[in-house]
Amino acid sequence: MFGYLTFFISKKRLQKIAIILKPATLLKFHQALVKRKYSKLFSSKTQTKPGRKEPEQDLIDLVVEMKRRNPRFGYGRIAMQIFKEFGIDVSRFTVARILRQNYKNIPDNTGPSWLTFMGHAKDSLWSVDLFRCESILLKSHWVMLVIDIYSRRIIGFSIHTGNPDGAAVCHMFNKIIARKTLPNYLSSDNDPLFEFHRWQANMRILGIKEIKTVPGTPLLTPLSNAA
Repeated sequence: MFGYLTFFISKKRLQKIAIILKPATLLKFHQALVKRKYSKLFSSKTQTKPGRKEPEQDLIDLVVEMKRRNPRFGYGRIAMQIFKEFGIDVSRFTVARILRQNYKNIPDNTGPSWLTFMGHAKDSLWSVDLFRCESILLKSHWVMLVIDIYSRRIIGFSIHTGNPDGAAVCHMFNKIIARKTLPNYLSSDNDPLFEFHRWQANMRILGIKEIKTVPGTPLLTPLSNAA
């Protein structure tokens, strides 16, 4: 076609417009024509839609009706019942695809995510623990640590020098929770330090319900949770 058109263009004009057409362009045209030729010669005459074959309407109606009559049936159970009763081999994935597209009342998986669940449970259960450590001068210090069980967030800690009593334990805890939103529950171990009458009265005043861990299970302490 380009060769034929050159007969109608003067030589002077042809030299100016020859740069438009490069040899690479002609080669690309030739390759496209060759590809088109063989696709016409050897390709199937019927054009099929790419992708998986859609199930027949009778199977769709059967799956939807079975789900409507048996809402508690899962995908695998429906596929098994269809094969057992009608001899139709259908996979559970096909059943799931049919129901997602045709069954409007199927419960969807739009429940809260783990992050949302953890966010709602945040600050509902704290855990408290006491441990002793020695300074470089061999003085005993008691450290109280409070963490959020669900988010593993450290709420705070407090240090008391010497042996603590009921008032000291309450002072350490109240110092940690100052200007913070109080939890509904507080988990503590069976340490005698948390059996002081002053400590139990402090929990009642704050409106926090104390939950005792199972005896002999150190992994339930906040130190283990933080680790």
